Amino acid sequence: MLKLFHKKSKTSGSQTSAWALFSNPEFSRLWCIGALSNTTRWLELLAIGVFVFDLTGSAFDVAMMTLLRIVPFALFGLVTGALTQHFPYRSILRIGVSLMVSVTLILGTLSMLGLIQLWHIAIGTFLSGTFWVVDFTVRRTSIGESVQQRFVGQAMGLDALTNNGTRILGPAMAGLLLQWLGLTGVYLLSGVAYVGALLFTASLSSIKVKTVTIGMNIRASIVGARDVLTNHPPLTGLLISTLVLNLWGLPFVSMIPVIGRDVLSLNPFYVGLLMSAEGCGALIGALLITSIRQQKYYRRFFVIGIFLYLGIIVAFSQSRFLPYSVGCLFVVGIGVAILATMQSSLVILISPKHARGLIMGILSMCIGLGAPIGLIHIGLMADWVGPPQAIAILACEGILAFVLVIRRWPSLWHLQIFPTSK
Repeated sequence: MLKLFHKKSKTSGSQTSAWALFSNPEFSRLWCIGALSNTTRWLELLAIGVFVFDLTGSAFDVAMMTLLRIVPFALFGLVTGALTQHFPYRSILRIGVSLMVSVTLILGTLSMLGLIQLWHIAIGTFLSGTFWVVDFTVRRTSIGESVQQRFVGQAMGLDALTNNGTRILGPAMAGLLLQWLGLTGVYLLSGVAYVGALLFTASLSSIKVKTVTIGMNIRASIVGARDVLTNHPPLTGLLISTLVLNLWGLPFVSMIPVIGRDVLSLNPFYVGLLMSAEGCGALIGALLITSIRQQKYYRRFFVIGIFLYLGIIVAFSQSRFLPYSVGCLFVVGIGVAILATMQSSLVILISPKHARGLIMGILSMCIGLGAPIGLIHIGLMADWVGPPQAIAILACEGILAFVLVIRRWPSLWHLQIFPTSK
């Protein structure tokens, strides 16, 4: 059935719109898995942040919870990428979703019985981050494999559109659930969503990259990544840019609940709405990105997205007025949509086909290496100089670092026309 879709796409050419990709059953299933898992991820991120801050009163503890969600990227990103060269994507995804069904239902039960403790939440957050690595590396690579190369940008755009939609839905739901049902409602609803995702994994085709791998085992595949990066310099620049973004940019998200509660004096529901503003902007940004088919501009969009993201963070940090804060987060969301879509699309388009999963794994490792240091940095600095000042300092450092990256890898700003796969 998948081959028939590809054949039909070739004849339809440019007449195929982004929304027509949903006629591909494989893409549709992968999209649904992402929609469900991303909703729970953003729901838990805000709910746990507010719960932990109310429990401990420490911005550092909130940052550490986000750290536990990111650390698995550094620990398992590269290995997960290598596994995609040796095992079916469907099997890896199914194991990951099954793990999350168990984790969320156990935590929900502990919360219902009044037995849940901070270390339980910490372990659950770490395991959720582990599944995030699987989702980022395996599911997004599967999306690239399920469509023709000419539609990779649109497919990634639709996936980003959904993810950004869940950035609105998840935090808003978290605020309501915390207000009415507490942490129990958050975990039990997450468990139900993961059960739905598990059903979709059962009907995925057994996509696996053909055995033209870099080596005969996982270790050889990892070592062979060096050759891929040497032969494709823009990939190296993209990976270093990702490291910079996650070291000096992304950690600010962990401070949004703290800003909402401590600076803007909002209740959990309005903190959820504040965080949803970023998702609204990202949703609009993703809608715009899905309409762009000129792949030669993708690198420039990626660079613009990072500068936009870091620049507006500085403005947000100085806000004491709720509407202005909402507006800043809305623009930040547009930057998120641009860079997230371009990031995955460029990996798929520039990497050799046999190494796509591997490079996506390295990309996730860069996220994991940068974010923990950034979260520790912003957590300690927030306790020292206050959350607003910490956010501003971190973002300014990131802008300077990214300027140096562009000077070292100017090909990130170059135009390039990617050949259409035959």
